[in-house]
Amino acid sequence: MWKTLTVVLAGLACGIGAHFGYFNAYAPECSIVADSCEMEWLRDELDLSEEQYARVTRLHSDREKQIRALSKKVRELELILAEFEAERVREGYVDFLEIQNYLEAKRKLDEACEKSTNDLIASVVDVMNVEQRKRYFSIVSSRIN
Repeated sequence: MWKTLTVVLAGLACGIGAHFGYFNAYAPECSIVADSCEMEWLRDELDLSEEQYARVTRLHSDREKQIRALSKKVRELELILAEFEAERVREGYVDFLEIQNYLEAKRKLDEACEKSTNDLIASVVDVMNVEQRKRYFSIVSSRIN
């Protein structure tokens, strides 16, 4: 009985150790969403000079307030949509005027987000040389689409 229990516990301990070892070994370097970590990755990936890196970092930090505000608005619209859905399920009623107003607000917010993203990309691209731009566009286009 004790031998069986010992083997089972040893197997369990080894399994847990292997699980955590595997996932820690293959975890991304930026496991926490940190701007500095992402910016370091971008510097290494694009081979940015110190001056380019400083300008790109400044451009991103200058836009941070705007991006956070847009993100907050997106979350608020998602909550509004969840409320509409809960009301529809609960009461079996849909107010199409409210839905139309929601869709209009979402369209305007989507346009603002797209404009903000395009403006940031355009300003960052101005800092780079031709080869860096090509690489940056390949990275950005794969993330956006």
